Amino acid sequence: MSALLVSQPESRRYLSGYGAKDIPARESAGYLFISADRQVLLTDPRTEGEAAAQAPSFEIRVYRSGSPMSGVLRDLVAESRVDRVGFDAGHLAYGTWRELRDALDGVATLEPAPDVVDRLRMVKDPDEIEALRASIALNEAAFGHLARTLRPGITELELAWEMENFVRTHGGEGLSFDPITVGGPNSAIPHAQPSDRPVRADDLVLFDTGALLGGYCSDMTRTVCIDSVPRQLEEVWHIVVDAQAEAEARVRPGMTGAEVDAIARGVIEAAGYGEQFIHGTGHGVGLEIHELPWITPTRGVDVLEPGMVFSIEPGVYLPGLGGVRMEDLVLLTPGGAEVLSTSPKTLKLADTLARLTKTESSEVVVDLDR
Repeated sequence: MSALLVSQPESRRYLSGYGAKDIPARESAGYLFISADRQVLLTDPRTEGEAAAQAPSFEIRVYRSGSPMSGVLRDLVAESRVDRVGFDAGHLAYGTWRELRDALDGVATLEPAPDVVDRLRMVKDPDEIEALRASIALNEAAFGHLARTLRPGITELELAWEMENFVRTHGGEGLSFDPITVGGPNSAIPHAQPSDRPVRADDLVLFDTGALLGGYCSDMTRTVCIDSVPRQLEEVWHIVVDAQAEAEARVRPGMTGAEVDAIARGVIEAAGYGEQFIHGTGHGVGLEIHELPWITPTRGVDVLEPGMVFSIEPGVYLPGLGGVRMEDLVLLTPGGAEVLSTSPKTLKLADTLARLTKTESSEVVVDLDR
């Protein structure tokens, strides 16, 4: 008989409801052991009460000081008459794998398991979709705050702090990822780290932010300017918005992620900026900020299904000058994409602020005026 050992925190939460965090990358908050007739949550005394409360359908097995997890697992495997234990090959650290392998020697083999839980998580159920909507709403409220805070002279780091402070003081558990709040040449670095550089009135300013609420992530990017930018950057801004709109309009169930990427990429390539689009068009979002399915040329092999939530985020980056990225989260339905991100898409900050004052609608606002 076989069993599955789940160590990845988000998959652990998905299957059991137990949401304690690991202390990366050496200290786990627990493991799930799932066989044909048992489901056990292994954890230590610090999180025993939390585990029992959040995962009532799981048997709790505690590993205490002097009783390492590997020894407890060995006993559990022997009790369960399991001869093969699958593990999260993409998550379990090598040192932990070696310790567990040695502990199970003579009892069971430890084998890499297929990404079965990751694939279960790809299609969201109604409760997950509602959780994602709530996280997106918080992130969009934070973007509104950032837009109203943006002014010449404010630093990128100050904008990042405003993001984190807003989310944490408005009910969020934290951020989905470190915010990217950068301007000018730094906006040409897709995953730039905010610095003490002051924002200028003639900068493109890129906000890539996400909130964490109820365990679920959100992710959105908007690029604006306070005053005006060079004509080439204005041209690029419109090309990126067009590419995103085309992909959102044409995505359908049955496509692969690579096919959706090709739609957005084709618009940018036709405009002469294919070499400056240096990342994939999107990724799944849920309990993790990057999860299946991938919307990329190389990893986008999965067929897209209704219930999947993923980003569509084309970008063009001109080193030394600036970059543009626009990112929405979409829910795939039988008829196409429902765009979940509703914040304005306008180049000028004044237009963004004007639209933010209006009642939010369920449709994405796109300014395509040339």
